[in-house]
Amino acid sequence: MARSVEKVPGWVEKLLIPMLESRIRGIVKEEIGILERIIEAKFQSVDRRFESIEERFKSIDARFESVNARIDSLEKHVNARFDGLEKRIDVIQRLAVLEAQVKELRERQAKTSL
Repeated sequence: MARSVEKVPGWVEKLLIPMLESRIRGIVKEEIGILERIIEAKFQSVDRRFESIEERFKSIDARFESVNARIDSLEKHVNARFDGLEKRIDVIQRLAVLEAQVKELRERQAKTSL
């Protein structure tokens, strides 16, 4: 019996440990595979979110371009109106000068006709 007890550790070492080691390696590989699939799925989910955000930014960029085009159009329109007003102001100033001259001429004429 003493010899049997001495042989048990050798038997465990030769048969049981390699079998357990193989089984543990298989379990670890399986768990690692599961974790890799989970991580890959999460990365794909993050990628989809980034793609969605990128599409939103493209949409926002298009809106900004539209707003910029509207602003450019309004700026051109306002500038054209200001140019028209500047021309009118010039005409009004000339007219005011002419009216003053006409008034002065009338006053002179009224003095001379008396």
